[in-house]
Amino acid sequence: MAGQSLDGVQMVKASVSASFDVRDMGEVKVFIDMKVMRDRAAKVITLSNLGHLTYLLEDFQMDKSAPNKTPMVSGAKVCKTGENILPEGNRYAELVGSLLYLSTTTRPDIAFSVGVLSRYMSCYEEDLMWAAKGVLRYLRRATRLGVMYGDDKPLQGYVDADWAGDIDARRSKTGFDCTLIGGLISWQQAYIVVKQAPVDRGDVNGRGRVRRRRHGD
Repeated sequence: MAGQSLDGVQMVKASVSASFDVRDMGEVKVFIDMKVMRDRAAKVITLSNLGHLTYLLEDFQMDKSAPNKTPMVSGAKVCKTGENILPEGNRYAELVGSLLYLSTTTRPDIAFSVGVLSRYMSCYEEDLMWAAKGVLRYLRRATRLGVMYGDDKPLQGYVDADWAGDIDARRSKTGFDCTLIGGLISWQQAYIVVKQAPVDRGDVNGRGRVRRRRHGD
């Protein structure tokens, strides 16, 4: 239960308790495996998921690896090759699925990279696994980061897109994110099919003849 004032929260709690048998468990500290940290002096709330991240690093033996500065190399072109297939393909799907959970809860900073890797859930190659573990190395660099709310900033939105960044399907990727009181409240990415407008072959040939005639003149 949350509200703008403590008095309002107490009033609602008293009203609910009068009609139902409830128990006050105090301030929330963990919610759906997310840790809730408060700084009342600064009026800031931070959501993080250190427990799940620590488990991933240990499970995939990356807890002592060298950390990365970014989740994925800038401008990296990930694609399937059909070579160097992993003996246990489900481990790749397991890792990417766990990273997807983190990216949609408390670590939106890895959303783009994980979105790219999730396109290859049925393609278990060593290079893809290496890229997925690169995201883990980045997370190891800053395990305690999370989403922080507390500024007085109004609702803001941002959007961007690339051009045919998907090498395999020649699709473009777009995405948006919205922030409120300084923290992300919604973010998503999607793919757009790039279609070229049909061109009349006869029209092209006709224009070519016109150009050649003009050049000859």
